[in-house]
Amino acid sequence: MRYDRILAASVAAAICALSGCGVQIGKNESMTAPEKTSVVTTTKKQANKDSDSKTDEQQVKNYEETKVVANAIPYVKYSKSYNAETGSVTGKAEVKSDRKGYKGKGYVTNISAEEDWSREFELSDSQYYDLTITVASDVPCVNGIAVNGKKIQDFSASGTGKFEKITFKNIYIESGKAAISLIPEDGGLDVDYLTLTASEDISKLDLSIEKPALVNKDSDYNAKALYQYLCDSYGKQVILGQHDTIGTSAETDMIFKTTGKYPAIRFGDLMLATEKDSITTETEINTAIDWASKDGIVGYMWHWAAPDDKREYYADQTDFDIKKAVTKEDIAELSLDDIKKLQKDGKVSEECVALVQDIDTISQQLATLRDEGIAVLWRPLHEASNGDFWWGKDKESYKWLWKLMYERQTKYHKLNNLIWVWSAQNADWYVGDEYCDVLSCDIYDDGNKDAQVNIMLFLQSISKNKPIAMSECGNFPDIQSIADEKAMWSFIGQWGGNYLMTDNGKLSEEHNTAAELITMYNNDLTITRDKLPDFTHLASSIKDSEEKSADDKKSDSSSTESKTEKTTTTKAEKSEKKTTTTKKS
Repeated sequence: MRYDRILAASVAAAICALSGCGVQIGKNESMTAPEKTSVVTTTKKQANKDSDSKTDEQQVKNYEETKVVANAIPYVKYSKSYNAETGSVTGKAEVKSDRKGYKGKGYVTNISAEEDWSREFELSDSQYYDLTITVASDVPCVNGIAVNGKKIQDFSASGTGKFEKITFKNIYIESGKAAISLIPEDGGLDVDYLTLTASEDISKLDLSIEKPALVNKDSDYNAKALYQYLCDSYGKQVILGQHDTIGTSAETDMIFKTTGKYPAIRFGDLMLATEKDSITTETEINTAIDWASKDGIVGYMWHWAAPDDKREYYADQTDFDIKKAVTKEDIAELSLDDIKKLQKDGKVSEECVALVQDIDTISQQLATLRDEGIAVLWRPLHEASNGDFWWGKDKESYKWLWKLMYERQTKYHKLNNLIWVWSAQNADWYVGDEYCDVLSCDIYDDGNKDAQVNIMLFLQSISKNKPIAMSECGNFPDIQSIADEKAMWSFIGQWGGNYLMTDNGKLSEEHNTAAELITMYNNDLTITRDKLPDFTHLASSIKDSEEKSADDKKSDSSSTESKTEKTTTTKAEKSEKKTTTTKKS
């Protein structure tokens, strides 16, 4: 994953090109991730324009909304193993029995082309299956697996010389004859046997969230309204988002011109705020404010240039050491001057102070949106676990930095408009349910149009208490696939730049064709800007409801106190009456 260095060509232009964010999901105990990466750069410079004008709207074609009906794919119990040597073995491939640990009469080796080996079988039911292939290699290698000639994904063999199992989850296979084949890339792989088992993962997938609530108890009503909407729509519809070139609405405008609809979410980047480009940053914030005024949802990420002289993002391009910044001192709510005093006393490092200064700078921009009454989907420190960025050099340091940022921005800067989106993409790097509101991932999978339900299931294994989103993607999944796989992501953010537009400002159809975008933006399962609720009204309703609830509790409390007081008085009166009667006697 690589980004080109993003700088303003001139202050007057107030434009910055946002490059593509190709990614591989960090490896973890639950899934094998795509190994491929993607790179792209936007070179077109375009001033921010308002495409909501009547002239633009007259030029844009409207499309009829289609109804997407999920195909019923019932689970039917099935599990069977097939020996590799009983398949088709041709070309240079051959059956051998030299390696220990095989099953059956041997294993297949020397597979140098996909047609060298395949194993055919008959299925009575069309459904989702888990495929486990048992392989061995003497050196680490990467190869691909295909079902009926379609590549599923690449996989890695460890190279220990022993047979090991590699599992591919939730593959949809039609009934009838099916064939598994190997796609050699590095080669050097021996195949022993494969097992096909019907999967219940999708049929049992439940996206309901019990008692959803923002982790910041002081969240303002604008944030509460947006989060309530995210949680209410989760599992039912997918909110569409688009990443825009910094300081512009180029990509969101292109979506509108192509589909007749605007994305519900405009995602921006605050990367230039700490690089002393105040004019472009001001333009970017004003663009977000304008977007929110048109009832759109605002989202932000932060490509954080390391706070040193080099100001680079990538771990291999900066000498900044996040480990040196970590401190046991409780600095989150201290002023910068007080933190600098701790530095003079040798209690915190120069690196620590530098991090806080940048967090404070970014917080000023987010405070502008807060003061405008705008809630923000806030996704800092993204993709940490793949190690590309300086904040991903060390797991524990990353968690410390995330928690410092959360505490400082919520408690010190009072940024109660933020909804915290985590996308470190590895279970070991999870910051905990108490420090984020949404779990997300970035997926760049070479034109794969599947719904990516396996990655959703992986994130759900980390936490079932949060909405799950696809924060970035190289291309949208197919909406029918989303419906069939029940992978109703909370929101999906299509990456911008050359993933959507050519250098001369035209629609690029390399990743999403115009027809695919039109379908994605004009159906009953996706949410575009025109379908969003009035968040101001929703925030007001939540406020009224909370105030009423508080009044009711206060009333109940007063009633209870009154009853207690009355009971006490009655007992006292009875006691006094009894005493008086005794004296008379």
